[in-house]
Amino acid sequence: MIGRLAFRFQPFHPQRRIHVLQEPSTYLRLISARAYSRSPTLCSSSNSEKDDGYPYTHDGHQHGDRQYDENDLDWARSWIAEGDVKKKLAKFPPSIGVITFSRSSGPGGQNVNKVNSKATLRVPLEKLEPHIPRIFFGALKRKGSKYLTDGGDMVISSDSCRSQSTNTKDCWEKLYRAVIRSAQVPGKTSLEKKERVKKLIEKSEAVTRDWKYKLAKKKANRRGGPVGEW
Repeated sequence: MIGRLAFRFQPFHPQRRIHVLQEPSTYLRLISARAYSRSPTLCSSSNSEKDDGYPYTHDGHQHGDRQYDENDLDWARSWIAEGDVKKKLAKFPPSIGVITFSRSSGPGGQNVNKVNSKATLRVPLEKLEPHIPRIFFGALKRKGSKYLTDGGDMVISSDSCRSQSTNTKDCWEKLYRAVIRSAQVPGKTSLEKKERVKKLIEKSEAVTRDWKYKLAKKKANRRGGPVGEW
């Protein structure tokens, strides 16, 4: 009978959340970690990262170590919503970049690799900064881009056509797309949603305070002392 019971005995395995403890854990620490891991939570702000790689809060206004106000976000939203190609390209003064032309690669024929039709645009980030929304510039500096070199320049090439002017225009359009795709811009939050989130946070904090008070009361009863105010 004893051997059968010993065979069926299952050793205690702490929950997986306990792996966050960095220092040597005693039995009391493990019990405390298990207790806090079971604390009720209705709403919490996450420090995780979205697909674009930027930390966010519940209001969506904090990206990385920068705080952007509504004016910055409205400016970025206007860039994303812009549909006119001419207006898109007008956002970049030609003086911020340098265009060079070279021969296109690939098979020859019909002057494809016989004339300098390939356009290459080089724009330093410091010259690009005053003309784009701050949220996009910060994202380009942190995440980078496939067009961003180690020297801090955006280098974009196009040889899709046999016309220098068309390839030049394509380079500027690629730059525009690279800028607006560098970061996710949160949409406008309605007042109703803000109030709902605020109430959820307040309710979550109240539940957490109540749980902590009950835990402190239980510990105080064991020691025989009073419970402090919360």
